[in-house]
Amino acid sequence: MKHTLALLTALLTATQGSAAEISAPHGTLVLDQRGMSLTPRDAASPAITAQDVPLWTLVLQTPSTPSATGERRLLTATAQKPRREDTPDCLRLIYEHLTDGEQSWKIQLVLEFRSCGDGFQISGEVRNDAEGWTVREWKAPILGNIMADPGQHPLLWPNGLGQRFTNATAATERSFTYPSGMGTMPWCAFAGAAGGLYVGCHDPEQAGKTFTVRPVCPGGPFHLSITHQPFCAGGQRWQLPPTVLLPYAGSWHAAARCYRSWFDSVRSVAVPPAWARSSPGWILAILKQQNGDVMWDYPALEKLCDIADQRGLDVLGLFGWTHGGHDRFYPDTYPDPLMGGGDALRRGLEQVRRRGKRAILYVSGQDMDTATDYYRYQGNDVLLQSERSEAVTMSIRKFNSSTPVVFAKACNGAEAWFERMLASAVQAHRLGADGVIYDTLGVTGPMPCFAPNHRHTTPATACTSARREMLKRIAEHMRTIAPEFVVMIEGINDNLVDSATYFHGWGVGCTPAPAGFYASGQVTAGASGTTWPWMRDAYSAFPEMFRYTFPETLMTLRHATPMLDRHFVNYACVHGLRHEIETRWRADVRYLKDEIVPVPEDYRDCTYWPPDLAMMRGTPPKEATRYLREVVDFQRRHAGLLWEGRFVDTEGFDFQGERLIAKGFARDNELGVVVWNPTDKPASFVVKAAKGRLAAAAEPGRERVEPFEPLAPQSLRLLVWRTATEGEKGKP
Repeated sequence: MKHTLALLTALLTATQGSAAEISAPHGTLVLDQRGMSLTPRDAASPAITAQDVPLWTLVLQTPSTPSATGERRLLTATAQKPRREDTPDCLRLIYEHLTDGEQSWKIQLVLEFRSCGDGFQISGEVRNDAEGWTVREWKAPILGNIMADPGQHPLLWPNGLGQRFTNATAATERSFTYPSGMGTMPWCAFAGAAGGLYVGCHDPEQAGKTFTVRPVCPGGPFHLSITHQPFCAGGQRWQLPPTVLLPYAGSWHAAARCYRSWFDSVRSVAVPPAWARSSPGWILAILKQQNGDVMWDYPALEKLCDIADQRGLDVLGLFGWTHGGHDRFYPDTYPDPLMGGGDALRRGLEQVRRRGKRAILYVSGQDMDTATDYYRYQGNDVLLQSERSEAVTMSIRKFNSSTPVVFAKACNGAEAWFERMLASAVQAHRLGADGVIYDTLGVTGPMPCFAPNHRHTTPATACTSARREMLKRIAEHMRTIAPEFVVMIEGINDNLVDSATYFHGWGVGCTPAPAGFYASGQVTAGASGTTWPWMRDAYSAFPEMFRYTFPETLMTLRHATPMLDRHFVNYACVHGLRHEIETRWRADVRYLKDEIVPVPEDYRDCTYWPPDLAMMRGTPPKEATRYLREVVDFQRRHAGLLWEGRFVDTEGFDFQGERLIAKGFARDNELGVVVWNPTDKPASFVVKAAKGRLAAAAEPGRERVEPFEPLAPQSLRLLVWRTATEGEKGKP
């Protein structure tokens, strides 16, 4: 009750006893004694009805020392007395100083509310004149209550390629931190069939931020907040990036288009070279493991080319190619005498190119093995430092029979680390590779770095703007010496799409839910044995979210198994992902070379995500190889749509087919619709395109089929519509 009275008193003071109203084409925003409310024009969009929710909270902190973390104070809007200024296009709340009820600080906050396009924008500024105190965190805005029933307005959430939460799955608090593999874009939406509410942070700096959604009770409503890390010290100012609220009509694609339209105004997406755009996928091969086990030496790259040929794949991702093996001795990248030495590696990569293949070499993008001389003598210059000047460390244990390797994190804002990463790319090119993959850089979130001698402007920008700048500098340099050289990263987030041109799958949506889920529409027993950590979220995966927003990005599946079954192959094809198989362990090598299906004992010593044995046993090796090659050949014949076309999800056509999945690809005057039957029975369907004439229908292995004959179980079909070009119009 005390909290409620304080909130009402503060807001009555702020609004001077009267409501302030801002109108936009799609709704009305009101600030009054209850807080902030938003009433959409269209009832298909959820409203915001504020009740007992502060507009913001803020954390202050004094400096830390190696022996102690600084003192922190939490301030909330409920304890403040702002004044309000109204202008024709803006409502402004001004907090001249801040207090926690006991102490006051000379810190001014400004919050601005204005119409923006069809919706609304909330922005602001902090001016810190409190010496000795840093504004460490500012949670603003805090929106509540969002009156969204998750059964009618599922929550779209950019974890990995995306998630969609309905009913019971939405009845839990969840957060994502951007930019990272678990926060790939800074927007979400409560998306109904006929309308929804978009919430996006349109931050030109693409700085770190955390979105949190908390249900007030099961079934809604929801509170939503965005937490920023200003690190605004005494004597400094910091701008709160705009949060855009858009009540929209129609499908969720309107929300994605809103974000992409803004993104295009501040960033661009790097264009991959032609060879990458036409690539069906890769074989990820660990040549030497962490324990020193050599599984493929450099002359064996010829055999890997044979294996790739059998499956139609054309890229070799070479991990563990250095003397330390995989996950050891980073960042050193010396060719290994045990695998044949530098000359043998050059000859092997030259042979890969002669075979019509491309090779990408692995580099750890942020980890230093603490056992190396590099860490001992140069680590202090590049170390990602905690606020108590400590190293940020982690360890990787891949075998029960060997000790874990301890890594310290390097800071992507350290100039010496940039030089090391650039040298690795140049080395890869000189050895004869076509690209380099930097591990983890699209996965790890914005870890703060407190080293005083790095390029990041604040601790919070070490893994955001400083990371992006590091990759851009590398990509730009490599283009000057090798225009078709690829900079690839593990994971994906839109902070890095203007530098990296190929992305290794990581996160929700890069792996399908088990086949039984698609067949029945619910979680079933006998799920896949895959042990990637995001598989627990596979049932809520909504890869359409990222794929539609950034359809031109190239990304592989993530599949720690040396084969693909029909389910995985079809999933990749229908969502426009590139195929992947991985060979990590000695038993994987035997499977690929000799078609010997492993048994559990083969992986007894392995602790680090062994392959999906159930999948390997479920499909004979020859059949797995045959079907992958058949689908790749099919995609290659229709590459103009399936590889070069734009993923349009379900736009441009109407589809009816129970338990079937249909996705569209558009290019020039063509629309291709790929229909996937993930069930175990033949199924009928109907597709009607909004424009054009039905010109072709094909399946893997069958280039001419009746468009709407029943689709066989676990099968694909492509239907192509064409509209007449200007030169064709009027012709009979």
